[in-house]
Amino acid sequence: MFKMNSWLNLLFGKNKILMKYIASLFLLFLTVLLFSSCQKELSWDISAGTLKADPAGLNCLPANVVGVYKADSTLGNLTNYIDVQVDVTSPGSYTISSDTVNGYSFRGSGDFPQLGINTARIYASGRPLQTGINTFIITYNNSQCTVDVQVTNDTSSSGIADFTLGGAGTTCTGFSLAGTYMQNLQMTSNNTAAVNISVVTPGSFSLSTATVNGVSFSASGLLSPGTTGITLTATGTPAAAGTFTYALTAGSSTCSFAVTFDPLASPAVFTFTGSPADCTGAVLNGNYASGIATNISNTLTIFANVTTIGSYSITTPVVNGMSFSGTGLFTTTGAQQVVLYANGTPSAAGAFNYDVTSGNNTCTVSVPVTGAPTDYITCKIDGVFTTFNVNATAGLSNASGPSILSIDGTASSSSVNPSINLQISKSMGGSVTPATYNVNQMATGITVTCDYFDVSSVDYFAGTDPANQNQNPAFTITVTSLTATRCVGTFTGVVKDNNGAGPGQKNITEGIFNVPVQ
Repeated sequence: MFKMNSWLNLLFGKNKILMKYIASLFLLFLTVLLFSSCQKELSWDISAGTLKADPAGLNCLPANVVGVYKADSTLGNLTNYIDVQVDVTSPGSYTISSDTVNGYSFRGSGDFPQLGINTARIYASGRPLQTGINTFIITYNNSQCTVDVQVTNDTSSSGIADFTLGGAGTTCTGFSLAGTYMQNLQMTSNNTAAVNISVVTPGSFSLSTATVNGVSFSASGLLSPGTTGITLTATGTPAAAGTFTYALTAGSSTCSFAVTFDPLASPAVFTFTGSPADCTGAVLNGNYASGIATNISNTLTIFANVTTIGSYSITTPVVNGMSFSGTGLFTTTGAQQVVLYANGTPSAAGAFNYDVTSGNNTCTVSVPVTGAPTDYITCKIDGVFTTFNVNATAGLSNASGPSILSIDGTASSSSVNPSINLQISKSMGGSVTPATYNVNQMATGITVTCDYFDVSSVDYFAGTDPANQNQNPAFTITVTSLTATRCVGTFTGVVKDNNGAGPGQKNITEGIFNVPVQ
């Protein structure tokens, strides 16, 4: 892996601005050396499966496009997203993303907890440049399908949406269920039902069923003209086993779907890893901020040792306005992972303990909640939530030479490290603007670097490499908003020691920043 920091430190000491300026010029000189080379494949514990699509395998079905997409308006505040479904053949972590079209793109990551149909949410970032219908290629592992999103000149979709249900008058077309449906097992955010729709006029919507057998389904939000389906979430606790019919009505169109609830299986016998102390190996997904409601991306994965197969119901109490829960069926013994889904809205910032409980079995997880969005850099490093909020700032130079955006922060006011530095440089002209940047864009004059210094001041690095423009995964920085006073965005990727050569590495996920420009 190519890196210049070591010898630049010797030449220029602590003058970081000069170092970055020289680094960008040097990388520009090296563009003549561009060539393709192989990147050693990293080993990931990831899920397997395929995106759900129409019979031709072209359009993602269902595809729930939510939010208003306005030309020249920055996206990225969690109100613009697409829900897609995946037929999972092997549970585990996932990343689903789209290509970049018309200045914006979609991306999401998390965990698929079980086999069969699972719903995933991918969030928009960037800024639509022009009006019109944009067709995005959605990619998960080796499967792809497309979704259309319409960009408008106004926010007229803030009115009431007009849409019709697929299969009106009969069974809802495109119907699919996700989650476990069993007598006496409480529904969670993973219990969803998807149906096809056709949008006549975009806008806000609210759709729900009556409560049948103790369970109802509902959904609400904003519909885009590109929406082809709606994903409803189940709430309640099934009172009995059997098959029950749920009816939906949208305007003059109606359709129905049937849900079969299995008889309650005998309770499983298991213990939480780490019980009765901290939950060993627990993984927290999603961002948690005071005043921001949780969604399907907010999950807590815990581990259990199962000695007798059967049903399970795992919950936490409500703490700071939020709780976690998960239900399902253990079908094999031994070590198992369980995904719990968050519900509620955190009311305050801080670290809060959640007692994960099933019967007399308990372990504890600490959940960090950030304050209202202001001056922060946070991410997960190998799954551990980490903040770099001390002196969290951005520097932007567009005056002369390469345009450079640099984002810096440290974890503690009492020491220099741990710390992080993110940098984007455009050495072929033009300013750094809201967009998605990665280490494989050197042909267009874009260089990207990340330096993460751990508590022992070991530097883990990722950066543009003239000898390898096919890095996979590619370290990526997305700038969702950039003004003269503030910079907002996300970042993710792998950083390695020994100037990026490894073998030691850190996996940075769910990185977000909202910092002042100085």
